[in-house]
Amino acid sequence: MTNCYPRIFLLVSVSTLLLCAAFCMTGCKKNNWLDWKAQNAAWLAKNALQDSIRCTDSGLQYKVIRQGIYGTTPDDLKSVRIRYKGSLITGDVFEQNDDASFAVTGVVAGLQEGLKKMNKSGHFIFYIPQELGYGGDEQGTRGSSSNYIPPYSTLIFEVELYDVY
Repeated sequence: MTNCYPRIFLLVSVSTLLLCAAFCMTGCKKNNWLDWKAQNAAWLAKNALQDSIRCTDSGLQYKVIRQGIYGTTPDDLKSVRIRYKGSLITGDVFEQNDDASFAVTGVVAGLQEGLKKMNKSGHFIFYIPQELGYGGDEQGTRGSSSNYIPPYSTLIFEVELYDVY
């Protein structure tokens, strides 16, 4: 659990580089997703500047809404019961569930890492960079706003942890 400020200059530099590359490539029509990738990187860099946002060494960003009960933290051998909403930086919700149960290792790397920071009855928001999410792979049905995740997307998960077992 570290503050994001030391890494922000690197993030801003990388974001600027990605934006420049995206404008060049978009003009050349070589890769339509580079602009989206750059938008997500810039969004994460700006998000990291907020006082309430914490960052991990992997690049995961998170905000603690409610810490929860200490001592009951998930690990790789555990399963969880949660309430969650998954959205994109545009605010489009791609998935939500009021009562889901699954193994901690059954989700993307960024959510696995985030769940391990939570305690039972905790409420967090995770901002998962594409490298810890689906990377360059798209998920769901293109054209469907209810479940489609474009390549290179930042995943935003609001999670309440009901139980660890």
